[in-house]
Amino acid sequence: MSTAAPKSPRQAVVVAHDMVPSEMKNLFRLAPAALFSLVFHGVLFGLFILLAPSAGAEKQVEQTKDETPLVTENNEDIKKDPFLTADVDPAATEFDTDINYNVDRKADVSVPGLVNPNEAVGIHNGDMAAAPTNLPAPGGFGSKGTGGAIDGMITNTSNMAGVAGGYNPRGLPLAGSFFGRSGATREKALREGGGTGASEAAVTKGLKWLVRVQNPDGSWSLDGNYPNKGNQANPTAGTAFGLLPLLAAGKTHKPGTAKEPNPYDKPVERALLYLIRIQDKKNGNFGGGMYGHGLAAIAMCEAYGLSQDPMLRRSAQMGLNYIIFAQNEGGGWRYQPGEAGDLSVTGWQVMALKSGMMAGLDVPAVTIRKAQRYLDSVCNTNNEGYAYVGAENATPTMTAVGLLCRQYLQSWGPQNLRMIKAIDAHIKPSQPDVTKNAYYYYYATQVMHHFGGQAWKDWNGKMREHLVKTQSTGAVEGSWAPMPGDPWTATGGRLMATSLNLLTLEVYYRYLPLYYRESGAKMDETVKKAI
Repeated sequence: MSTAAPKSPRQAVVVAHDMVPSEMKNLFRLAPAALFSLVFHGVLFGLFILLAPSAGAEKQVEQTKDETPLVTENNEDIKKDPFLTADVDPAATEFDTDINYNVDRKADVSVPGLVNPNEAVGIHNGDMAAAPTNLPAPGGFGSKGTGGAIDGMITNTSNMAGVAGGYNPRGLPLAGSFFGRSGATREKALREGGGTGASEAAVTKGLKWLVRVQNPDGSWSLDGNYPNKGNQANPTAGTAFGLLPLLAAGKTHKPGTAKEPNPYDKPVERALLYLIRIQDKKNGNFGGGMYGHGLAAIAMCEAYGLSQDPMLRRSAQMGLNYIIFAQNEGGGWRYQPGEAGDLSVTGWQVMALKSGMMAGLDVPAVTIRKAQRYLDSVCNTNNEGYAYVGAENATPTMTAVGLLCRQYLQSWGPQNLRMIKAIDAHIKPSQPDVTKNAYYYYYATQVMHHFGGQAWKDWNGKMREHLVKTQSTGAVEGSWAPMPGDPWTATGGRLMATSLNLLTLEVYYRYLPLYYRESGAKMDETVKKAI
């Protein structure tokens, strides 16, 4: 049987169909459907790979281990840092330093983590007759910068308040975000949080002192030219300590406006350019050990989160990638990558990861889960205290670090029984008028700020007045000397003490409370009976 050559693919199928036995014809009739199914499921599989939340971050971690560039930006102009001093190698500036400060600020981040759906709503020992004042914070709106970056799908969250990325019913930005730091929002947060005119005046004087002691190349040094200097230079940590209080006050590298001037834009810009210059271009390490790197990563993530300047994103994400790479299998961090963790170093890395999440950067879920397991390993569940290493010898300072990590990573709210027990046993007995430790003040004040209620009011009154009263005058006006016997700031000296104390006074607007609470009247009866 002869057949003319087919003129089209369709004719080819018809000819082939006529040439095969009848038992094969059924297969030809099914072929189109099978082909469609194959293509359809292939597309679905491809989309699944592309949209997997941790795929990008895991790829970046692998690149870190291979010491290849982790994040790239499509920047064609490479400019030299105009703030270089003569003794700096110009070759060190062959990378992106063209910071774009004409990008509008975007307040579109939310709480980094889900509100625990198993916790009751209300304030422990709150006024049972008081009307509700606000709502629990929303869980998040998407996969980046919110709970979705940790837990994937958003389920069993609290009722949403306001519009996505917007404001809660009290007129403040969403809890836990960066965006309480400027304008009327800052004033409202300061007033309602417990700040005063005197505390804000102390902040202003402190910021001016920081600018006065900044080095010409944009850095700060722990052993700078001032009394009570630290016992090492560590310009990475020093620059972070100089930057963080400025960022906490809402001061970025963007020029100010007539309504809200910014006299600190150039000092902030010089500091950011310095950190970008010293950062390893292959693995993202800022140097200064994991202490210094963690602090610098917090500063870079906050600067990016506040300004949304795309030129800062690369440096911020690379800094996070190095933290992800450096995590020990046990979940913690110490002085060098891969070392078994201690809670002090781990605390700074967790805060950097949290800042990155709030800025919309990528943090793998597995990194957070491992950090949670590490917190378990240094917690004594008998008294809910936390230790530097291991689970014994808990201290108030390490307990404050551990509790702040729990608040951000696991949403331990004011009704979490373990949180209540830890604060009662370790924080309340170590009030600011009893314990002299700026590092402890920094962490414990944040914990109590998020815990809220009368416990926060009691703590804040003592803490605020102590810092206002002890601020230095004269030639070092605006700074703080390390307190006698303070085991932490003896190493970091006056710069570290000043930075931590300023951040403590800026707590009202630096990070808004994680929980907008309802009154004690709505507290679950079963929880009240258990307390």
